Amino acid sequence: MSYQINLGQWNSIFAVPSSLVDRHIKLASESQLKVILYLLRHSGEPISDESLSKALSIADSEVKNAVDFWIERGLITESGEELIPSAPVEKAQTQIVPEPIKAPQPEVQKHTAISRATRPDSVFVARVMNEDKNLVGLLDEAQTVLGKPLSPGDTATLVMLYSTFGLPCEVLALLINYVASTGSASIRTVEKLGIKWADDGINTVEAAEREIGRMTESREAWGKVSKLLGIRSIGNPTKAQQEYAYCWTVTWSFNDEMIVEAYERCVNTKGEYNMRYINAILKKWYEKRIFSLDALAQEERKSPKPKPSSKGSVFSSESASFDIAKYENKSLFDD
Repeated sequence: MSYQINLGQWNSIFAVPSSLVDRHIKLASESQLKVILYLLRHSGEPISDESLSKALSIADSEVKNAVDFWIERGLITESGEELIPSAPVEKAQTQIVPEPIKAPQPEVQKHTAISRATRPDSVFVARVMNEDKNLVGLLDEAQTVLGKPLSPGDTATLVMLYSTFGLPCEVLALLINYVASTGSASIRTVEKLGIKWADDGINTVEAAEREIGRMTESREAWGKVSKLLGIRSIGNPTKAQQEYAYCWTVTWSFNDEMIVEAYERCVNTKGEYNMRYINAILKKWYEKRIFSLDALAQEERKSPKPKPSSKGSVFSSESASFDIAKYENKSLFDD
């Protein structure tokens, strides 16, 4: 079969659709990008699988997979013996003057939705595994590390992260080992983290190792804080728990005494343990550069003493050496 993109009068300018970069570049593999760029550069010329394979130094099967990838994403469509743009090229090319740069807008379509729609079937999985023996090795390692055989759905998920989301086998191996180290043997957890890594551009061994180091520090920080405050953890800590603990102990570098003091003030004032309120107290101390109980006592001696409430507590509805409500209503890292 031969491929030919018919761009008419635009053959001489090597047009590249904006959506290729805006929507698909994160998901496309190296071979998929090579194929689409080569086809666009040689638009109007009949190109066979064999010539593409030879020109790009990739296997014939990879060429076919790459063409299918771009057809599935609606960038090109197949019409007889030709590949044609899915949308009129003239419309995209009439904008000679570049548009003003706009602030990034939230993506309407999330990768989690893509993953549900594009999880490969058994035929595609078998074909990819036959083409890349490293992937077979990864699946064998995943079974060993997770301590259980992979179901067809588990295998399809890992193949999806590899082929659709572009995470190399080495990066996936690091991800699987990290998930197992947390006490979880869930491919669903691997999938969620893998999609997030793809979104965040964590697709090299170096970037993966840095992210694993950060996540490990966050888990260890929560372990320290929960033990310090006598909080019993059931199951894995939440993302919020880890982020708060990491912020308090690593980012803001508070010692144990200050964290306990903030906890006790929270319980005395709110009547309950509330991480957001504790964070509001610590954030205010951090902004005032108060990192010890002595410094805190000196600061509070400068401030007017709060009036006792009708119940005799020094923490009346209007009393506090600073406005906690303003900080409590902010997110963790708001300025």
